[in-house]
Amino acid sequence: MKMKIPLIAALAVGMPAISSGFTLDAVGYGGSELSLNPVSVFVPGYGELVFQAAVGSSIVVNSAYQNDNGFGGPSLNFDQNDSIKITFNGLEPLNVDFDFVGVSAGESFVVQKDLFTPQAFLVTLQGGGDGAGLYAISWNTQAVPEPASALLGLIGTAVFAFRRRR
Repeated sequence: MKMKIPLIAALAVGMPAISSGFTLDAVGYGGSELSLNPVSVFVPGYGELVFQAAVGSSIVVNSAYQNDNGFGGPSLNFDQNDSIKITFNGLEPLNVDFDFVGVSAGESFVVQKDLFTPQAFLVTLQGGGDGAGLYAISWNTQAVPEPASALLGLIGTAVFAFRRRR
């Protein structure tokens, strides 16, 4: 019984994985058409996000759109039927959330996982209207536990197995 509580505590400390959350917005990129295609953005602690405009689309960032309550800010602009592929070059993104601004009646964003590129999404504005913007992207990742934590869990399991044999 004396060993059971420290053993359970060691296993509990060694088992959990670490989760990290990220948000990327267009603040600081306002007011220009980005001539590079694709555009890479490095996100500290995660890796790289790549934005690639489809044929006939362009990557423009400005403050052209607002919601009905007046909220707006720099956003990645979409005109009717514009499409951009967003690729996450890092750990697999979980719970990806796209925040849009200026979507009017008759417009909608369609977000689909890319069938040919893992960890990529196709974002398209459909419908008739004056356009809208992608304000922010949020996601989190589940990191692999560091080797020391995994080793601690393995040692705890071994002690528990040998303890039961006696």
